[in-house]
Amino acid sequence: MKANDFDGDLICKGRSEILKRIDELSKLGNDKTAKDKNLLTVLEVSNEMYAREVVLEKVDLYNSDDKIFIAKDNKILPPLIALQGVGESVAANIVEAREKGEFISIEDLTKRTKANKTCIEALKNHGCLKGMSATNQLNLFDI
Repeated sequence: MKANDFDGDLICKGRSEILKRIDELSKLGNDKTAKDKNLLTVLEVSNEMYAREVVLEKVDLYNSDDKIFIAKDNKILPPLIALQGVGESVAANIVEAREKGEFISIEDLTKRTKANKTCIEALKNHGCLKGMSATNQLNLFDI
């Protein structure tokens, strides 16, 4: 199983969503693509993980590795590339840039990591950018 085949958003939605997607993919029969087959394997492993009460945390901008799952205390932290839309090079750039300091805004993140709009949307949708301002500009009237 590769991190590229992992759908972090889907897996974090819980066991019922996983079972629903397994059912959908199973109904495709021989019409499944290679990507569908790989996802089905990931979903089956994820279902087993939930059955064993292993906790899957959400991808974390500051703590997730770029491509390796981190296991600790019956919890698994997915890598940045587990989010559909976050490529390997941008994930590596995020890890490198965060070592130099926190991102002050989405604009700062984009500039320092060369993240494209798709990547930023994936991070936003997963909650990785929650509370982060859009630009480097300060609004004195909100203070």
